[in-house]
Amino acid sequence: MYFSYKDCRQRFGSAYQIDKAIEKGLIKKVEPGVYSDSEHVSELEVIQFKYPKAILTLDSAYFYHDLTDVIPDMYHLATRSNAMAIPDSRIKQYYVPYEIHSIGITEIEYCGDKVRTYNLERLLIETARMKSKLPPELYKEVILSFRAKGNSLSMEKIGQYLPHFPKRNMIERILYEEVF
Repeated sequence: MYFSYKDCRQRFGSAYQIDKAIEKGLIKKVEPGVYSDSEHVSELEVIQFKYPKAILTLDSAYFYHDLTDVIPDMYHLATRSNAMAIPDSRIKQYYVPYEIHSIGITEIEYCGDKVRTYNLERLLIETARMKSKLPPELYKEVILSFRAKGNSLSMEKIGQYLPHFPKRNMIERILYEEVF
């Protein structure tokens, strides 16, 4: 389990007592402001703990959904367009309009970690929406993976999600020309 500095202050009382708890092995400092009481510390879980409203998207989501075998060199996070910038060199931040940020959020398991990401249907829409910004090789690989999963994708969900997106007609055209 992860704790913020504020949580530790409430639990142990003072910075001195937090240091004592670290010395006794009750908790360990993972990085500034983040503490844990477990042996296994996952960088992915730490990122999700620090940024609870951010959603793994694009390159990161492709990897965790097994749409590509390319391990991303950064965590790709979608945040609301009014969110503050994330000052972390491990993260590439995408500002998403408030109206569509929460559409299709799901939690999957990857190597024992819970991963907060978009479901496949939303990720497919996001892929079409961001087509011009993705490397062509990655785009092609991901589209081929979506084609292979075509029967497991919910057309009903895609139909529910699409009206909320700007440039809906362009996204719809890309989906039908390149995936279905």
